[in-house]
Amino acid sequence: MLRVNGKISNVQKITYTSILIALAASLRIVKYSIFGPMQFISFPGIFTILGGVLFGPVTGGVVGVASYLISDIMIGMPGPWTPVNCMLMGAVGFGSGLIWGKREKVKISRTGMMIGTYLLMFIFDVASSWILLMLIMGNAFEALIVGLLGLFMPNPTAGGWMFAVGPITEFTTASVLTMLVQVLSRSKVH
Repeated sequence: MLRVNGKISNVQKITYTSILIALAASLRIVKYSIFGPMQFISFPGIFTILGGVLFGPVTGGVVGVASYLISDIMIGMPGPWTPVNCMLMGAVGFGSGLIWGKREKVKISRTGMMIGTYLLMFIFDVASSWILLMLIMGNAFEALIVGLLGLFMPNPTAGGWMFAVGPITEFTTASVLTMLVQVLSRSKVH
């Protein structure tokens, strides 16, 4: 990246933010077009956290909100989950920018990135389920229990054969992101 006094220009930052949003939304749309609603990786999660890691909390937050909003609209399934997922993924991006944004990228531990991303995505998954179930059920504790159990139960969108969809999604998302950060840090893209 072209840096002036160690910083990228606002135009470059907006451009990179737009690219991350476009990648997150378009890959989610492609995944949805091929596999339907079956969940096994979170492209918005990958590019949201990547935005936070590379460009800081604000970029991570913007990518998180925009990628879910745009992809839900393009898929044709916006609903009450859209603002919930937008705000939660924005918080994930902002948090990832706070955690990893100021660090020198080559010094970020693979293990730390993997565990941190897994936990951020797991918290996102639990919080998303919990908030939406709380709206339906009205009881916060019962909604939390049902939301947690739902992450490990057979997934009806996969025909009922795929167990532990939540942890699988978090693992694949964390793995792909960790590899991306390592490749980009070695390529001096940060």
